Amino acid sequence: MMTERRTPRTRDWIRCGALLTAGLLLAAMFSFDATAQTRRVAILEQADKATRAAWWRVFEERLRELGYVEGKNLVLVRRWADSVDARLPALAQELVAGAPELIVVTTTPGTQAVMRATNTLPIVFIGSADPVTAGLVASLARPGGNVTGLSAQLVDVNEKRLGLMHEIVPQARRFALFGPDNDGVRAVLTRLQAVAPSIGVEMRFVEASDAATIERAFGRLRAEGIDALLVASALAQHNRQVIALAEKHRVPASYVQKEALETRALFVFGPDTSAYYRRAAEYTHRILSGAKPGELPVEQPRVFWLGVNQRTAKALGLSVPPSILLRADRVIE
Repeated sequence: MMTERRTPRTRDWIRCGALLTAGLLLAAMFSFDATAQTRRVAILEQADKATRAAWWRVFEERLRELGYVEGKNLVLVRRWADSVDARLPALAQELVAGAPELIVVTTTPGTQAVMRATNTLPIVFIGSADPVTAGLVASLARPGGNVTGLSAQLVDVNEKRLGLMHEIVPQARRFALFGPDNDGVRAVLTRLQAVAPSIGVEMRFVEASDAATIERAFGRLRAEGIDALLVASALAQHNRQVIALAEKHRVPASYVQKEALETRALFVFGPDTSAYYRRAAEYTHRILSGAKPGELPVEQPRVFWLGVNQRTAKALGLSVPPSILLRADRVIE
């Protein structure tokens, strides 16, 4: 019978091999891919599914690019408030009770509802008009706490919209911000009322939050002497109704979402909304990979989009200045 004889050199090689194996196992442990385990992410959308479905597909596609595949290593729990802010607190509580690793939420009221439900779970918000004023974060650079996300910068956007509308309808003197009464809209209104006198106009607020209140509000516009409207982004799911009523009542109105241009909006100015959802997926990945929300700066929009519908302008008897047409990303003739 043959026996194996281990020389000192052989024993050295065996020890080296054992150390190498242990090292490789240790390296594998530290290089573990976070996407290899199933992650649980909750979504709270303030609007309805039909209005936001395309944008959430952008979010999901970016997650797939980052290695998260729903049904494989990702569970997405979705809730829709259908633009009824009163539903947000209960939906937020329901999502928190499901113990997700992170909650992605849209709008200031939605974020506030989730913050009341948890002060520990990471929160990524999409589209807050003014997150600092609304108390969502301590500052844009260092949010602090368990919250970060993507600011819509709507206070500045709406100030520019007011200026554009004043150029298109220079004879108008009484403008109104048209939308629901919430913290985000109030932050926008405060800024607009501060800057309106500098261009010789008055800024009012007309509350509207659903189909019925929108219908009634248009019935009062002429009586209140409103010459033009800035439609709040929170009314996105009702844009078709607002556009139809604005045309019927011959009231110039502008919108934030570029999709409204196709349905005869006079003009649209705002950030590229789909980019928010893509970046929200990247923030989600960073937090799931170990980043702390309070240390991730709130990102502001980088790209703004201007579109003009000349057909609507002509129907309203308006002439859009060439300077605006030259700056527009799209003009419908």
